[in-house]
Amino acid sequence: MSEIRKIQWHPAFCSAIRLELREDKEFLEYFNEYNLNTKPLQIDLLIIKKLCKTELRNEIGKIFRKHNILEYKSKDDSMNVDTFIKVIGYACIYKAAEKNVNSIRLDEITITLVRERIPRELFKWFRKHGFLINEQYKGIFYVMKKDCFPIQVLVSRRLSKENQKWLTLLNTDLGQDDVQRFVEQNNRLHQKEEKELADSVLQVAMMGNREVFEETKKEGDYMCEALRELFSDEIEAEKARARREGREEGIAEGRAEGMAEGRAEGRVEGLAAGMAEGRAEERAESQNVISKLQEQIELLNQTVVELKNKLSKLEEA
Repeated sequence: MSEIRKIQWHPAFCSAIRLELREDKEFLEYFNEYNLNTKPLQIDLLIIKKLCKTELRNEIGKIFRKHNILEYKSKDDSMNVDTFIKVIGYACIYKAAEKNVNSIRLDEITITLVRERIPRELFKWFRKHGFLINEQYKGIFYVMKKDCFPIQVLVSRRLSKENQKWLTLLNTDLGQDDVQRFVEQNNRLHQKEEKELADSVLQVAMMGNREVFEETKKEGDYMCEALRELFSDEIEAEKARARREGREEGIAEGRAEGMAEGRAEGRVEGLAAGMAEGRAEERAESQNVISKLQEQIELLNQTVVELKNKLSKLEEA
């Protein structure tokens, strides 16, 4: 089975955002996917509705208004002008898809773009077309232009690990301190839903930073024990998978050995049968030769008798 699997970053991103904003979760409603019309045009975006005018405590949510559209790009995905135009288009369709005219106002919509690294080409395009870019908070850039939706770009590699504890784990340059940070953060979670969200983040963080996590598990200290506890279900599943694969390999090897033994036995039995048949044929042929010789001897005997009788008659004459 191939070890190469595509990392599913987007679900982990949705989980991380929920964890970042969990202090104000009673004011928020989440839509991980959204059908923009009745024939559905389903978008792979996160939409967060803010249910009241309360300002959110997390820096990510400071810009939020009533309807907030978030686009996440993993390290291997590009974030360029086409990405921006696509999200603007989705925001417009999202507004226009409501049954009642202007039930969603333009000034109630915000756009958030998220990527591990700074999208430099997109920033160049913004500046070229009159957008102002300001790093409002560490790793959080406000992109502003008159008559345009409020826009922010989150650069997860630059975000404050103190303030954005979960999004900063969705990077591919994590170190041992980040693994320790995750364990400590996870230990402070108590609700089942939050634990499940953290597990989603952990799975992707591990896949994107496999060597760091493997090295941590070899250390043998409390970190290793903590990771083992976190991964108890996964470890058991891996053991079960290994046992299953072992059984399958054993059965396959047994089949192969059985077939080899069967072929060998078949060759031996075939050789023995052939030799037996050959000996039988030789015996039959020898018997035929003996029978013919016996017939010829009888004919000679008859000839000798006949000659003796003729000689006797000649003598008497």
